[in-house]
Amino acid sequence: MPHDVIMPALGMAQDTGHLLAWHKKPGEAVEAGDILFEVETDKAAMEVEAQSNGYLTDVTVEAGVDVPVGQTIAVISETPDGASRNPAPPAPDVAPEEPAGIEGNQVIMPALGMAQDTGLIISWAKKPGEPVSADDVLLEVETDKAAMEVPAGFDGYVAGIFAEAGENVPVGDVIAVISAERPVSPVSHSAIRSNGEAPEEPTPSASAKATPPPAVVPKVEKPSPTVASVSGKILASPKAKRLAREQGLDLERLVKIGARQPYHVADLETLKSQPAETAPVPSTATAASRRVTAEVDATELISLLTWLSSELGHPVRRETVLAVFAAAALRAVGAAELVIKTEARGISRVYLDPDSAGLGHAKPIETDVAPSLIVRDLCGTAVSSVQLGGELTPVLSVLGRGETLFITCECPSDTLSGETTLALANGFAERVADPLRQLL
Repeated sequence: MPHDVIMPALGMAQDTGHLLAWHKKPGEAVEAGDILFEVETDKAAMEVEAQSNGYLTDVTVEAGVDVPVGQTIAVISETPDGASRNPAPPAPDVAPEEPAGIEGNQVIMPALGMAQDTGLIISWAKKPGEPVSADDVLLEVETDKAAMEVPAGFDGYVAGIFAEAGENVPVGDVIAVISAERPVSPVSHSAIRSNGEAPEEPTPSASAKATPPPAVVPKVEKPSPTVASVSGKILASPKAKRLAREQGLDLERLVKIGARQPYHVADLETLKSQPAETAPVPSTATAASRRVTAEVDATELISLLTWLSSELGHPVRRETVLAVFAAAALRAVGAAELVIKTEARGISRVYLDPDSAGLGHAKPIETDVAPSLIVRDLCGTAVSSVQLGGELTPVLSVLGRGETLFITCECPSDTLSGETTLALANGFAERVADPLRQLL
């Protein structure tokens, strides 16, 4: 079936994205993972990958145009002829309407991936009326592939919250407003009514500003209602999920005893206090891990990717080259047959001995074999540092900031020795900083 290609939101303060260039032509075949187009905002430029196989059709926006977040700009169809439907007309080039009676900066539901139409709000970290800084976590959002803490993006006060935990909100919809001045009557309500329509924003009168009526007292001051899981999902913060996994705790048991969602770290104590005969068996996969970090210049890697793409006649994915470097570094410390798994932009791929295939020629395979090492390409995401712990497999995480890459190597203490972990991290970092090392 046709798949809409939308303009993603790369940040909470983003209303539009500047379409720099298309990497595919209308009617051209595309595969999931192919670079489809490039987007630029005030703070970043990012290559956006296709999320399904098919043909690029129904392109409605040309390069060089500012496009509202969430607008459909093309379709990936089953045939080169198109989606057999009329594409939606471009949205008017006007700013979204300010919620009635509330002035301030609007916070929208971000798109964490091209296949995302909505985001599930796990929880709010701030209450209406509370002060907030741009870097403060405002809420947690979950999609099919990721859970992410979303920063506020603005300094000020939370003047309004327009969606509750447990609700799916369309990408681009306004979910909060942050005002410069402390609000007299902050508001909070659900994004939907029982009839499925969005509620109207209250418009306080002049007298209401002086003496706020009880009707606009924020709901967060009252006991929160029980939030049911959506489509069978359990709503919990990423940290609570990670700790539950490390400690062998089953969050489903909280659902069975009627505990209120979303779950946080404190709820794990409730889970641990359950009767002994039903207590979960602690996981054995909680061995201490070793962690090594490195900082390298990404200039040579960028040049290598540009050259490889030109020589081979097609874009070469960065994570594929990183898989080659990781395999070579792991082989240098004594490993034999290697299964390397890459994770980038919500897509996982597995390679068998990618260093043997050569740069730009490694192909993903289908296998159920557990990976020898995982490479996480986090460049272009909002993640600024990594320290997960509890990993069952050695992991190399790569984060980018300008022309600098930050590399983190995490290894369970029962898989690699400290000396070997250090050699693996250093070998990988040296290959990233000096790709010619791989060719010699």
